[in-house]
Amino acid sequence: MRLFWMELYKLLRRKAFLAGLFGALAILLLYFCVGIVGEERSTINGKLYTGWEAVRMDRAVTEEFRGTLSDETAGRIIEKYGFPSQVEEGYGGFRDENYCNGFITEYLGNGWFRDWDDYRISTSLKPIDESELGQTAEKKGEGFFFAYVRGWAVLLDTLQLGMILGSVLLIVGLSPIYAEEHQTGMAALLFTCRDGREKDIAIKTAAAFTLAALVYGMIVSAAFLAVGLVYGFDGAKCMSGMVTAQHAVNPFYAISMEPVSRFVSLVLTLDLLAIFVLCAVILCVSAHAAQSFHAVIMSGILWIAPLLIRMLFGGPGYLLAAGTPLFLIMYGILEDWYNMLFLPVSIALGTGIGCVVNGFCTVRTSEPGKPFPAGKKLPDRIG
Repeated sequence: MRLFWMELYKLLRRKAFLAGLFGALAILLLYFCVGIVGEERSTINGKLYTGWEAVRMDRAVTEEFRGTLSDETAGRIIEKYGFPSQVEEGYGGFRDENYCNGFITEYLGNGWFRDWDDYRISTSLKPIDESELGQTAEKKGEGFFFAYVRGWAVLLDTLQLGMILGSVLLIVGLSPIYAEEHQTGMAALLFTCRDGREKDIAIKTAAAFTLAALVYGMIVSAAFLAVGLVYGFDGAKCMSGMVTAQHAVNPFYAISMEPVSRFVSLVLTLDLLAIFVLCAVILCVSAHAAQSFHAVIMSGILWIAPLLIRMLFGGPGYLLAAGTPLFLIMYGILEDWYNMLFLPVSIALGTGIGCVVNGFCTVRTSEPGKPFPAGKKLPDRIG
């Protein structure tokens, strides 16, 4: 265990990693405060609230109507706050809505909003049974539960950015793990000593995955802490369609009817899988690289390459890309592949295992000081 902790400490104390970690957390916090909370707005009885105050007021007014949504509840919301009607060029929605009347108008109003110059102000409500809300509730066999779930939507966006930043951090922090030893010539010493070769490779691999888990844990903790303090996590049993923009609440998409808590749990699981697969890819690249800089560049290229695959090969390309670390951290993958989730997961697991094995064999069969296998094993270790 002493060698494991030494290897982990060596990874953690790299200046590039420490600077990247604090930078990633700072960017994430800045995005949360300015890009999300700073853009919040809510109009209640003619008064406009912005930022954290808008969140606080939306949470307060929604609490009164929390529970199974009925036609009577929807009517009371519109009676109290009215239909939103103010539009402005460049703003994606009615500017004078709050969380409650905005949701009711979107699903039950007889109007629409497609663009700032293509909209119709609602004047009445249709029965819940005739809407997507009623159809999904009937399909699930239970009433439609209404609560303030904005926090879960913000959490998904924050996690997605956090995992992107965490991936970049891992590329910078882990790429030198083998390449640096080839570059400095230390591999010749490490892989011919008593604790070299298999044991050293296993320790480095364990330390790398531990670091990846730590980065994942810090990103997730930061996201949950920030969102929990401002938005809260009410409405965990609401339908996930309330927090995703792609399908919304739709009886034809099973994922939109799953509880928010289950949806977020699956997203967190895919995020962890993406981080671990990326770690495996980086280890494999580093095992083949002669210099740390080359390992960083190549790992970055492999991480971003699925975007090109997706654009060039359409549907089949999307299938291949869906199982890569870059796409797995996008929660839209869960919406698109929910009914066949085993496909991207299988691709990811196969990639991860293959990269770990390839990296291990590459380092195990390479000559001292050379990054590529020479076709024969090292001599027995000395000492």
